[in-house]
Amino acid sequence: MRPARYLYLTTIPDQNSELIKSETDTLVGAIPNPLGIAISGKRVDVSRGAYVKMCVDIIFEGEHISEIINQIKDIRLNVEGFRVSVTKRPRKLKNDSQAIANQVGAAIGGNPNLDQPSIIFLVLVTEKKIYFGKVSSESDGRWYQHKQRPHSTSSSLPTRLARTIVNLTANPSNNILDPCCGTGTILLEAASMGIKIFGCDNNYKMVEATRQNLAHYDLRGEINLDDATKVRGKFDAVITDLPYGITLTSNETQEREIMQNIRNLAPKATFIAIRDLTMDLLDLDYHIQQHIRAKKHTITRQIFVTETNQ
Repeated sequence: MRPARYLYLTTIPDQNSELIKSETDTLVGAIPNPLGIAISGKRVDVSRGAYVKMCVDIIFEGEHISEIINQIKDIRLNVEGFRVSVTKRPRKLKNDSQAIANQVGAAIGGNPNLDQPSIIFLVLVTEKKIYFGKVSSESDGRWYQHKQRPHSTSSSLPTRLARTIVNLTANPSNNILDPCCGTGTILLEAASMGIKIFGCDNNYKMVEATRQNLAHYDLRGEINLDDATKVRGKFDAVITDLPYGITLTSNETQEREIMQNIRNLAPKATFIAIRDLTMDLLDLDYHIQQHIRAKKHTITRQIFVTETNQ
């Protein structure tokens, strides 16, 4: 019997292809191709994905849609309340998506339900192969909803980036600390995944902004006024966007003091900065697992996923 295979659709890699590849590899153990398609031997719930959009249980694959239709008929597939969706990669393919959906739907026994389907079948059309499968999970897209949070600043992380960084660092069973939480973008994404969150900032206005952002989405966390160079506690991971000013300048002495303190708080730490932290991290005995650059407008952020051997 052929081993089960699962297809993952991601955002088509763009200027942030490093982020897309890293999140996909971390979550599902496979790297997407240039079309944003990854194939893995394991099924993963991708509801918390930022760039990973969908998991599909592959049922059939072939070179032509007629092969897919014949295979569906051969097994007498019968489902009540289904819907057929069609995706083309690349989108410029000339195949008629509606015609394909109609043909595949006609081959499936049972009555469709386009508005509230009990099951969604996906037909993925590429230049060389067509996949047919059942959608088992999709990204909940909460990062997009969080763009409307009550409080943010000009230097706040984009919510999609924050969600990706949380996915690179922590699991839903973890507890995390953000010791420079600002308005709480990282904590908001983590809490929405079910991660237990702790945060602090040395600016009381930021502490209150984080609390209000969390409350706006009915999320909970422990947020306190504290100094990132002195905060104490034990956590599964620390994730923080190191502070910098509106002129995109950072205080390297302060950053080093923060990193030195965080070294004692968790076995894993992820730092976001606007400069290369490599030498500082190595000097402080961090082990760099990933170094990723994320570009947004005029800012290129550098992300360092590290371990501390605690």
